[in-house]
Amino acid sequence: MPTLVDKLYAHARERAGEPALRDSRRCLSWTELDAQTNRIANALAAAGVGKGMRVAIMADADVAGALLILGTLKAGASAVPVPTLIGADAIARVLDDCAAKILFVSARCRGLLTPEIMNLPLAHVAIDFRDGGWPSLEDFVAEARVAAPDIAIAPQDEFNIIYSSGTTGRPKGIVHSHGLRASWSAGMADVSFPTGVRTLTTTALYSNWTLGALIYTLWAGGCVHLMDKFSPAALVRDCRDAAPDNVFLVPVQIARLLDDPTCANALPGLPPATKWSAGSHLSAEHKRELMRLWPGRFIELYGMTEGGPSTMLFGDERPDKLHTVGCSDAPDSIRIIDDDGHELGPNCRGEIVGRAVEVMDGYNNDPAATEALIWRDAQGEVFFRSGDTGCLDEDGFLQILDRKKDMIISGGFNIYAVDLEEVLLAHPSVSQAAVFAIPSTRWGESPAAAVVLKPRMATQDDEIRRWANARLGRLQHLSAVTITDDLPRGGLGKVLKRELRATYAHLGDATVGNT
Repeated sequence: MPTLVDKLYAHARERAGEPALRDSRRCLSWTELDAQTNRIANALAAAGVGKGMRVAIMADADVAGALLILGTLKAGASAVPVPTLIGADAIARVLDDCAAKILFVSARCRGLLTPEIMNLPLAHVAIDFRDGGWPSLEDFVAEARVAAPDIAIAPQDEFNIIYSSGTTGRPKGIVHSHGLRASWSAGMADVSFPTGVRTLTTTALYSNWTLGALIYTLWAGGCVHLMDKFSPAALVRDCRDAAPDNVFLVPVQIARLLDDPTCANALPGLPPATKWSAGSHLSAEHKRELMRLWPGRFIELYGMTEGGPSTMLFGDERPDKLHTVGCSDAPDSIRIIDDDGHELGPNCRGEIVGRAVEVMDGYNNDPAATEALIWRDAQGEVFFRSGDTGCLDEDGFLQILDRKKDMIISGGFNIYAVDLEEVLLAHPSVSQAAVFAIPSTRWGESPAAAVVLKPRMATQDDEIRRWANARLGRLQHLSAVTITDDLPRGGLGKVLKRELRATYAHLGDATVGNT
């Protein structure tokens, strides 16, 4: 199977003048993409960067950031898009862990560079600004040749390291090979990525969600439109202008889009597109409303950056399964296990484990964490633990209930946040909801919730609590509900429940408990 680099060279020959990359400021043809990524690759080689080395990139979601990733791959090196929402200390640990040779930094990310980061043994290059103490990207590539570098890329060569968001602890570096990326791209071709496809992305390039969309589209010789900053109005505008075949979204963006009356009313007039959602929980009601308003297919993807359990929900084909994240096309690739590692049957709740033909090479510098990810069935087959709790129905459709670490244990009973969040989201005033544990002297833990109201709503928090508790089982009763302007989220929109637990721990024992 060819690698993505092979595909880039082939499309530059065969699709020369067709668009390949665009953002709000520029659009590059395949010929221009080829020339600029060749120059980056040759400049990296001149700087001593080659196979087996890493290049770190702190870039915006724009053409420049994508070119740096692709140029790094052509140089035979591994691209490390650095997550910028994890804080300066965690960024320093990421850069130290990956041992990058060079760090490219955009003006927007420059403020994250602490003295500790600047003192790391790696060169720094400015992407889109000039400073006397920094070499600029323009100067870095100024003398580089446009001809393709003479570097052979093998399937087993390292493609990238994706660092986890750190929502459950220290970021871990997930190592992918060229062979894995090629296999995933080939598998997506028949789903929604035919030759010449147009894709719109809305999240950062350091997320596997956006990087995957970029790779799948370029693999197909298509064009990727990179949205630098999401807003509902910008999404509607870009979809009108670019008429994308695929639009990659995360649930919080979908909620914001549907809550904006002007933008929601504009959705029926947009060109048909396949809407993709992943990254966190999306309510069945939001799926149903998005499908009703916006022409085209809806696909929800559940999976791990590491590989392993993976499902797809084709909402237009299975409107009766919108409470799930779909099913796997590989029989028996997903199992549900209890805390002792025993398999559970249909409709039993436990941890989701899964297997795939192609998975990560491992966590960078962390073999113990790699081994801890593994569960083996009775035949010794390797499955990856997802860290999520869920259940499979009789048809093999998977429902996600909670992160295992976020599950609330109250009075010895398991309480799954998604059950309570679905009820809260049914309240006419609630746009977003997150349920988490607070301390309880009587119960050990009790569930509490933080909610974001829809625009122009003025409902009181205790009214929402009473309304929800009237619809919940006694053991699920919310001890407290607090209204907030926004929920703390990671790069892909996942709610950071550890922050909610810390912020609202003082609510413990303050109210009625689960009585």
